[in-house]
Amino acid sequence: MKLILIDDDTMVLNSLKTALTDFGFTVVTFDKPLKGLEWIKENGADIVITDICMPTCDGFEVLKRLKEIDSQCDLIFITAHGLMDTAIRALREGATDFFEKPFNTSVLRAAIERTQRFRTLNQQKRLLADQINVLNSELAYKNSSQYVMLGQSSGMKKVAREIVDIANSNATVLILGESGTGKELVANAIHASSPRNKKPFLTINCASIPQDLFESEMFGHRRGAFTGAMETRGGYIEAAAGGTLFLDEIGDLPLPSQSKILRLLEQKTYMPVGEQKERVSDVRIITATNQALSALVKEKKFREDLFYRLAVCTITLPPLRERKEDIPLLALYFTLKFAGEMGKSIDGIDPEAMQIAVSSNYPGNVRELRNVIESSVIRCRHSGLLRKEDLREQPAIARDESQSPQNSWPMDTLRLEEVERKLYIEALSRTNNNVSAAARLLGLSRGKLRRRLATMNITADDE
Repeated sequence: MKLILIDDDTMVLNSLKTALTDFGFTVVTFDKPLKGLEWIKENGADIVITDICMPTCDGFEVLKRLKEIDSQCDLIFITAHGLMDTAIRALREGATDFFEKPFNTSVLRAAIERTQRFRTLNQQKRLLADQINVLNSELAYKNSSQYVMLGQSSGMKKVAREIVDIANSNATVLILGESGTGKELVANAIHASSPRNKKPFLTINCASIPQDLFESEMFGHRRGAFTGAMETRGGYIEAAAGGTLFLDEIGDLPLPSQSKILRLLEQKTYMPVGEQKERVSDVRIITATNQALSALVKEKKFREDLFYRLAVCTITLPPLRERKEDIPLLALYFTLKFAGEMGKSIDGIDPEAMQIAVSSNYPGNVRELRNVIESSVIRCRHSGLLRKEDLREQPAIARDESQSPQNSWPMDTLRLEEVERKLYIEALSRTNNNVSAAARLLGLSRGKLRRRLATMNITADDE
C-alpha cells in the first residue's frame, strides 16, 4: 500500500514518515503539493495524508485534483486549525478522515488501517458486483447445465487455453480428472468451440452399457440381427454424425469393446450389427476417465494401442482442493442459480459462510460443492445472504469442520492484531521468553519487537 504525505513543514513530514515506516507502511513525502500530485498521476497512490493550510495549493485543492486523477484514492486531512466547520467541509467533500495537530501517530495508524479495510471491502464489493453481472448473464443461457466451468486459477486458465488450441482440430481428446471435476463440461466446451458446434454432441457412459449391448448401442443394428432386434436402429455414431461423441469412463470399457473403438479411430469406418458393408464415420471422439489408464495398461486391462490413440491430445483437470481460489465464484454462481430456480430472495453468501465453504475439501469436487450449495439454498428460510448456519447443516461441511485441528485459529473472528499477538507469543515461547532471540526468529530489530510487545502488554525477559 502506497502512503503519500504532503505537508509544507519538513519537520512534520520527517517525523510522520519515520513513525509510519516503523509501523510497516511504504511512505513517499512531498513538501510541495503540486509535485506530489504529479507523482501520484504517474505512479498512483492508495492513501494521501495532507495538510490543509499550505501556500500555492491548499488541502481542499489537493482533494479536488486527487479525485480527478483517481476517484478511488482515499485522503486523510491533518491540520493545525481544527475548526468544526473545516472538519465538516472536509468530510462533506470526500475526505476519509480528519485529524488536528498535534496527534498520536498510533491514532493515525489506526485510521490508515481502518481506511485500508474499507478500501478492501469496496474493492470486494465492486468485484462481487461485476461477478454477479457476469454470472447472471451465464445463467441466462446455461440454466440447463449440471454445472458450469468457472475459474480464475492458473490451473483452469491452462485448461481454457488447451480447449482453444484443441477445438479446431479433429484429433481425439483424452480428459483426465477426478470424479466431479467437470470432464463432460470440458468435452462440451471443446465441441462448442469447434466447427462441429452446429451438429450433435452426444454422451455415452461406458460403465453403464452391458458388454453384449455395447456394439449395438454404438454402431446400431439391422432388424433380426439378434434376438429382440425387432427393427433396424441406428447407433450413437450415426446419431452424432458431423458432431462429437463423448465416451465417459472409458477406463471401464471391456477389452472386446476396446478393439471396436480402436478400429473406429484408425479406419474411420464402422459396421452396424447384422450388416456386411462398412460405413464411413464422420464423428469426433472425446473420451474421459477418472482412472490411471497407464496403470490399467500395465495390468493388461486396457489396450496399449488404444491408449496411445486416445491420448493424441490430453487435458488434465485439477481437483477443486488444488484451486480453492475458484470456490467463491463457483459457490456464488450456484447460489444465484438455485435461488432463481426456487424463487428465493437469496442474492449472495455471507463472508463467514464463504470462509467455511472455501475451507472445505470437497472430495467430490465441483459436483459436491454444487450439491452443498443446492441443499443450503433449499433449507434456507431467510432472504438476503446464505449464512454459515445454512452451510453447517450440510454433511460435507460438517465432515470437514470435525476433521479440522482443534487449536486452529477461528477464521470468523480473525483479526490482524490477533495474528500478530499470537505470532509474538509463539516466538517468545520457542525462545524461552528471550526477546533478542525472538526478534532474530521474526526478522525484527530487538527495539522494534520490544515496542510492539509493550503496545500489546506482553511481558518478556530483558536478557
